[in-house]
Formats: sequence, structure tokens, C-alpha cells
Amino acid sequence: RQILEATPLLESFGNAKTVRNDNSSRFGKFVEIFLEDGLICGAITSQYLLEKSRVVFQAQSERNYHIFYEMLAGLPSQQRQRYFLQGAETYYYLNQGGNCEIPGKDDAEDFRRLLNTMEVLNFSVDEQNSIFRILSSVLHLGNVYFEKYETDCQEVATVVSATEIRTVAELLQVSPEGLQKAITFKVTETQREKIFTPLTVESAVDARDAIAKTLYSLLFAWLTDRINKLVYPRQEALSIAILDIYGFEDLNFNSFEQLCINYANEYLQFFFNRIVFQEEQEEYIREQIEWKEIPFSDNQPCIDLISQKPYGILRILDDQSCFPQATDHTFLQKCHYHHGTNPLYTKPKMPLPEFTIKHYAGKVTYQVHKFLDKNYDQVRQDVLDLFISSRTKVVANLFFGHAQVMARQRSLMRRSSTRTRRYKAPTVAARFQQSLLELVERMERCNPFFVRCIKPNNKKEPGLFEADVVRSQLRYSGILETIRIRKEGYPIRIPFLVFIDRCPVGGCRLGTAIPARGPYRACGCFGGSVWAGVHPQWELGTPRLFLKEQLYQALESKRCRAHHLAALTLQRYARTFFIKRRFRSLRRKIVLLQSRARGYLARQRYRRMRHTLIKFRSLVHIYVNRRRYLKVRNQHGKCPIPVLRRQELTRREVVDVTHLEIPAELMGLLEAAAGERVPPRHRSQPLVPPPTAPDPQLTLPLDINDYPMAKYVRGHFQVRWAPRPGSGELFPMSFLGSPWHPGRGGAVRFRILRFMGDPGLGGPQETLFGNYIVQKGLSVPGLRDELLAQAANQVWRNTNVNNEERGWLLLATCLSAFPPSAAFDKYLLKFVSDYAFAGYKPVCQRKLMQAMARSQLGAAAARTFPPSLLEWTANRRQASMALDLHCFNGEGSMVLVRVACAHPQCLAVGRGLAEGWRGWSVAMKAGAQWAELAGHDYVLDLVSDLE
Repeated sequence: RQILEATPLLESFGNAKTVRNDNSSRFGKFVEIFLEDGLICGAITSQYLLEKSRVVFQAQSERNYHIFYEMLAGLPSQQRQRYFLQGAETYYYLNQGGNCEIPGKDDAEDFRRLLNTMEVLNFSVDEQNSIFRILSSVLHLGNVYFEKYETDCQEVATVVSATEIRTVAELLQVSPEGLQKAITFKVTETQREKIFTPLTVESAVDARDAIAKTLYSLLFAWLTDRINKLVYPRQEALSIAILDIYGFEDLNFNSFEQLCINYANEYLQFFFNRIVFQEEQEEYIREQIEWKEIPFSDNQPCIDLISQKPYGILRILDDQSCFPQATDHTFLQKCHYHHGTNPLYTKPKMPLPEFTIKHYAGKVTYQVHKFLDKNYDQVRQDVLDLFISSRTKVVANLFFGHAQVMARQRSLMRRSSTRTRRYKAPTVAARFQQSLLELVERMERCNPFFVRCIKPNNKKEPGLFEADVVRSQLRYSGILETIRIRKEGYPIRIPFLVFIDRCPVGGCRLGTAIPARGPYRACGCFGGSVWAGVHPQWELGTPRLFLKEQLYQALESKRCRAHHLAALTLQRYARTFFIKRRFRSLRRKIVLLQSRARGYLARQRYRRMRHTLIKFRSLVHIYVNRRRYLKVRNQHGKCPIPVLRRQELTRREVVDVTHLEIPAELMGLLEAAAGERVPPRHRSQPLVPPPTAPDPQLTLPLDINDYPMAKYVRGHFQVRWAPRPGSGELFPMSFLGSPWHPGRGGAVRFRILRFMGDPGLGGPQETLFGNYIVQKGLSVPGLRDELLAQAANQVWRNTNVNNEERGWLLLATCLSAFPPSAAFDKYLLKFVSDYAFAGYKPVCQRKLMQAMARSQLGAAAARTFPPSLLEWTANRRQASMALDLHCFNGEGSMVLVRVACAHPQCLAVGRGLAEGWRGWSVAMKAGAQWAELAGHDYVLDLVSDLE
């Protein structure tokens, strides 16, 4: 990822808009990617000839490097004030080309992406601030203006306004006076003193631009080295190298940079010719094929014109750079003198400062203005000393490293010289030629592949294809000559075995053995028998067969025809097979439909007969039972209540559950409660409910549909769901990995079945049996979710209404005593909302949502005692509860009580006390007995305890 993220970073600092490309690369990039065991383990990026002049000058309709506009568009206002930045149109280094925006490019978004890239590449905050300081100082340097005045009979330059000087000095943390001297004076060092010579306005502008270009070029080189140190391979490995270099350029104004760029393209085109054309001919010689050499255009003379010693154009430029009195005019005159008769060199007809070179891609005219200054490109020692003393670490390190490189070059020059002479710093042209030679040497050690980028038009518009523009690019890039040499040769090369497999002829058919004399003889037989009349169309090489394009296309046409006929035959048989299979399937479906129809009609006839028979039997039973009832009434005077009660309870029974065991302690309690009657003082009275406002917080969760009960059972229980709900069949529904003994959970499940289906339970026994089951859930917290799940299972799609009603009563009572766990509450709420019986839906929903709301606040929700008689009555009638509340000052009122909120605090808030009050209590009086409870207990627990 770091290797990939390095590309947009270098593009922001090294790409710019030109008249032909909105994202033109203004430097050469050679990326070497190292692979170890098929995986990328590192990379090295080398950069060549950054176009430094673009920092200080742009032609019309061009832009400076992208990073300046992205920084101005993406920096926050606070940082912009810190760096004294304004809009792009206010800076001389950015507004020379006119429009500062590119259609379709969002500079602010690109800057945010650049900051993310810097974080991935481990750039610290201080390093990022230093980068923005350097870029801001370059912009402010461009706004330093000069005016001339005369002193001592000579014109010298002075700064118009010192504000920009102080701004640049503050950003770079250097002395303002030293910076102003660096751009308005030239320092000459002697053995005894330093002589300051004032500069003219033109020289001061050149000094200012030189500092700006040096700052940007050193920053770009530092970024490249910083990335290389991060992704440098740890050990030697195989590598794949990608060279992305500038293309051939012919602009309205061609300067020193265009000469270097086109020279590099000339050299790479020479390398391309040597690889493609010469190796093409060498391959025919290796294959022992008769071959006539084809001439191709060689651009070696143009390379010699530019760089050959001693009078190549770049050589002359280097020599002129060593003479203090040399100018661009003297350089041009020497070029005219040495190359005026060269057919590739053209002098202007008018005395203009320019010359023309005929490149492989066409003629290009170069203007020699500032050729010597751009080629010299050396930083003065006083400027180095000024920026080495910077208090900004990155700036000081940039110039300190540059000073060390210059010192090493001086020492190498003195060491290599046999006599004492003045040190001559290497020029830009010399360094560029050396880098280009090293690049070509590295490419020669590799197996090169060439990718030619063709521009469809010069208007930078999509969907526009200009044939003349494309044709000229194909011509000067050597593609047409490559096509010509491949066309005159044998472009199709197929190994013998592959050819025999693709084009079987005679005895050499697919699947048969190769003749004993080998594939060479087989291909020879093919050529002699089938294509004897067109022998110039093919040749036999050592391991391969060489074919002309015409012959290859004819063979491919015949092969496609044979494949077409074979495909038609295959399709015929396939269609026959599918039609027969469709017919058999249709016949089976018709027979099945007929049988189903006959079965349906027979079942309809059977149901009508059965319905008639049942009606007849019911009439008979009604008559018999009526006779029996009248007989019993006449004998006893009235119908015995136990018999009616027994009949009512019997209707609840789905299957016989009376055989299920009941613990001895529960059996004793049931027998004791069999004849007990509830005293009048314990009976509940129906009242008119007081007006209450609905609770807006009790709403169903928005994601309730994502929690079906079946999903919970599949993930948490040993058996997924009951095979027949309400049937009374027993099965293990214990939690997966349950920590408690599963036998205890099975016994409670038997009690649930007995509670729902026992016809003998009623009145106090029903309440006592239900409280026994609830007490098991209170005493064993791990059993609560299974109790709720088992009760839900027994009421799900239960066909017996009375049995189902008792199950929902038990489920509502369990929810009054304890809530489900957080992992189960939404699933149970979803089940209640979908399948609740009659009026139990709002009851169970309210209990569940109140418990969920309290669990989110972290309050304990479990009861201490089973529900009271009041709660059982309220659950049976699906009604609310109310208690008489009396205060010690004599006031009293009736307060609604909700099971999930029956705390003393809730009662106090209902009386109008502030919620933040503490220090009060609730007491209950039953006869002469008083009972108090702490502020965190349930009020209804106190009622249950007294009962």
C-alpha cells in the first residue's frame, strides 16, 4: 500500500497542466519493484530532470505544479493564516498562465487525499508543516518585486516592499537581512574578505528565481529519498522496473528543458530500434531462415549532433558555462559554426536567438534564452550558509545535504585531476547525460517491453479521434516501421507441436502419435503437401514454424469453418436430447396432474360424506346427553357444581398430563389449598381507572423484525423447536453449554405442561402451581430464559383455546416476576407482538418494554417473591393495578402500580415529589402488623411476602 500511495504524492509535486495534457509528468520516473516469493517486498524510485523552470514561469494556458493549487484549496483557514496564504490568482508564480483551475479536477479533494497519503507514508506532523512552509515561502518569493536606482554611476536593484522578505524569512526561519542580501548582492570571497557587489534588477530577479527553484527541487529530491527509505527492499530479490518518462515535446516556446527531454526521447528511440529491429533480424539468423535485411531509420546522427564530444550541442553548452564572459549569443554562434552544414541542424534565416534540430519525430526550434543560466544551476555559497543556519530542521537538512554533495564532487574532481586546476561544478546537461546513460545500462540488463501512449487529439477532449495526429505519432515513434518489418518477415511463430495440435492434416491428426521422425518432419509434410504452391508464405525454423499473416489467416479461416460444422453437429444432437427430455418431463407432469385431480375429487367426496356423518352423530349425542342431564336433575334437584367444574376444566386438556410427577412439597400445598376459599378482605375490586398519560418511551424497537424467535432457538437451544406445538410432547430445550443440571430444567418443563393441561387445577391451586413455577425461575436465574421459551413454545399455534389462554397467563405472570436476558428480550418481544392471545398482547408488550428500558439504565429487574393474588387477577383480566397510598400527614390517594416500575420511588414521583429526593420510605400496614422496605425493593414483593 505504501508503494501505491507514493505515486499520487509524486504526481502532486511533479505533474502540471500543459497545453497538451492536464496532468503532464514534468520529470522522469524509474520505479523498480522487487518481488520475493511472488510478493512485493520493496521498491526504489529514481527521478530524472525535474522541470525546475516551471516553478517560476508558465506559458499561457499552463499551470504550475499541482501541489501549490491543492494546498491553497485544501488548507484550513487557520493554517492559511499561519502561512500568510491567499488565493492562487494573487501569486506571480501561479497566475502567469491565466486560469488557475482545471475542469473536472477538485484540488481540495486531492489535497485531502494527499494528507491521507502522507499519513500512510509515516510523515510526521512537523514534517508536513515544514513541507507547507517551504511551499508557502516559494509562493511569497515570487511576489518579491524590485526597482532600480542609480548609485555610483550604476543601476542597482532594491526591494520595493520588505513585507514579503520578512514573510519568507519567518516561514523558513532565517535572517530577513541575510535573505535580502542574498537576492540583491553577489558575494565574492577573497583570501582576506568578502566583497558584496550589488545586482541589477534583472540579476536580482534571476537570484530570486534561483532560490525558489532550488528550494522546490531539493524538497522534491528529499520526498523521493524519504519514500525510498521507507519501502527500500531488505535484501536482494528479482525486480520489475517501470520507466515513466516524458514524451517528445514541441511547444510554442522550447527552451533548455525541451532540448534535454527530446534528447532523452532520441536516445530511448535508438534503444527501441536496436531492441526491436536488430533482434528481429538476429532471430531469423538463429532460426536458420533465409532473410534479406530490411533498412530502418537510424537516429544515431541526431544523438551525435546533440551529445557527441567535443562539439555536440550539449558539449558546447558545458564549455560555455565555464567562461564568465560567455553568453547565450556566444553559445549560439559556436553551434552555428560547428553544425551549420549538418543536415539535421538548421540556422534561422533571420538573426534570431534560436536554432532548429530535425529529430526522429520532426523538426523542433529551440530558443536559447537563458540556456547558460539553466545549465549552470549552482547555489551560491552565501545562499547555502544562509539556509543551513535555518531554525527549521527540514530546511537546514536540505541545504546541508546539498552542500555535502557539492563538497564530495569537489574532492572527487581534485582527486581525479593530475594537476592543480580550478574546480568546475558539473552542469545540468552533464548530470542529465550521465543519468540517461546509467538508465539505459540498467534497461539493457533487463528484458524490456515497450508501451506506446498515443494521444487521440491535441485538444484534450474525450471521444475525439484525429487521424493525422495519430498517424504522425505512429510514424515518428517507429510503430509503422515495426509493422513493416514484421509484415515483410514472418510475424506468426508457432511451435511445431502447437501447430500440429491446432491444424491436424493427413496422418498428423489430433490424438494420434507424432511420426517417428518428429514434429519437424510432420510440419514439413504439411507444407509440402497442402501449401506447396505458396512456399514463400512459410519457413521451418529450429523449434518453430514461421508463417506469413496471409497464410495464417487462411489456416485460421479453415479451422474456424471446421469448428463451426462441429458446433452445428453438436447443437443438433443437443437440441434433440433436450426436446426428448422436455417431452418426457411434460408427459410425467400431465400424468401427475391427472392423478392429483382424481385424488382431489375423491377427497372432496369423502369430506362431504364425513361431515354429514358427524352432524348425524352430534345430533345423536345431544339427544343422549339431554336425556342423561334431565335424569340427573330430576334425581338431585340441581346439577352438582363439581361435575360442571370438572367439565369446564376438562376442556383445557390437550393430552393426558395427569401422569406427570409432582414434587411431594407441591402436592401437599395443592391438597391444603383444595378446600381453601379466598376471604373477602383478600378479594380485589374493579375500579374506574384514573386518567394517565401514555409513556412515549415505550415504543417497539425499530429493528424488531430482525429478531424472529426461530433464529434465537436455532442458535441457543439443543433442539430447534417443538415438533408439534401444544401437543405436550417432551423434548430437551436446554441452552447449549448450559452450566446447570439439565434434569432440573426438564422437571420444570413437566410442571409447565401440567399447569397448562391439568383439568384439576383451579382457583387457589392454579395460583399456587403458577407461583411454584415462577419461584423456580427466581431461584435459578439461568432457568428464566428457558421457562419463557418453553411457555412460548406451548402457546405457539396451539389449537386448544383454553389451553393456550392458560399458557399466556403463565407467560405474563413470569414476566411480572423476572425479565428475559438482554440476548433474549427482543426475540420474545417479536414473538409476543406476532402471536399473543387476545388481550395478552399489550400486557406482555408493556411488561417487556418496561423491563428493557430498566435494563438499559442498569437497574435490577428481578423480583424476590412470586406475584401476589392482585397480580394474578390483573393478568387474568388484562387490567392495571391500583393501591391505596396514605401519607402520615393524613393525605391519601390511589396510585396505579406497574409491575416493572412498582418501586417506592415511582410511588413518590406519582405523589408529586421531585425525582431527586431521597430519605423517604414506604411502609405497609396489614391489620396491626407494619412492614417497611428499603428504597430499592419492589412494593408488590412486600404484598407477596405478607400473603
